[in-house]
Amino acid sequence: MTDRRRASSRQHVLALAIVSAVLGFSAGCAQAAGPLQPLVVDWASYFTVDWQATPLDGRAVVRGTVSNPTGWGARRIQLLVEGLDATGQIVDQRVVWLGVDLPPSSHAAFEVPMARASASYRVRIFAFDTSRRK
Repeated sequence: MTDRRRASSRQHVLALAIVSAVLGFSAGCAQAAGPLQPLVVDWASYFTVDWQATPLDGRAVVRGTVSNPTGWGARRIQLLVEGLDATGQIVDQRVVWLGVDLPPSSHAAFEVPMARASASYRVRIFAFDTSRRK
C-alpha cells in the first residue's frame, strides 16, 4: 500500500471515529435533557388556554384560543403542544409561535397539526415577553 493510500485510510478511520463520538454524545445529551417544560413556570397566572383536538387523516389538529386577561400586553408567544399516551406520558411535543401579540384583555386563535394521533393533548405557554402599559 502506498503512503498516500495509508494516509487516506487513516483519515477515513479518524473521520468515522469523530462522527461516531459526536453522534453518541449528542444522543446522550438528548436523553438526559428530558421533555421540554415551559420557560415561565407560572404562565397560567397570566394566560388562559382552551383547546380541543380534531382528527384529520389519521392525525390530529389541536385548535384553541389563548386569552390574556391581564392589564399588560404579551408578545412573541410560543405554545408547547403535547401529545400524551393513555397513562399521561408525553409522546409528542411541538413548540409553535402563536403568530400574534396579545394586547391587554384580548385573545387569539391557534391551530397546530400534530405528527401523530395521541390519547390526549395538553397545550401550555412555552415562552413569552411582556409589554407593560406605560
